[in-house]
Amino acid sequence: MSINSSSLRLWYARIVMVSAVLIFAFLASLYAFNPTAGIDMFGVSISGEPHSITFLRTSLGAMFSGLFFASAIGLVKPRLFMTCLTIVISFMATIVGLRLYGLAIDGVTYTNLSELRNEGLFLLFFISGWLSHPRSGRETTPK
Repeated sequence: MSINSSSLRLWYARIVMVSAVLIFAFLASLYAFNPTAGIDMFGVSISGEPHSITFLRTSLGAMFSGLFFASAIGLVKPRLFMTCLTIVISFMATIVGLRLYGLAIDGVTYTNLSELRNEGLFLLFFISGWLSHPRSGRETTPK
């Protein structure tokens, strides 16, 4: 039984997207339903006022929910796979860029470096899925 390279690359790209779905589903549910637990692990505190907790729900919860939906849509709609993965990569690149900006402006901490490592590795992982997809770098037109 022979496995062609295109099929293998497609399955790798799908595994990358499944990983994105799982990661963003976890983060979206964490920040949407228990935002204080999400920031407690980073040593960040908020006033506990309803508006500050809702701010976390609607900012981080919405961002991760959007990334979850983008990656999930890419899995169920193969025609939109590359577009959705590009959206995920664009957001992750923005997150990494803003993390680097924060390091330059706010200072370097162990937590910031640890998060930069995690975010950077996931960005590279998602890019590897994009590059491995058989359609990456070229558009196909339906006949």
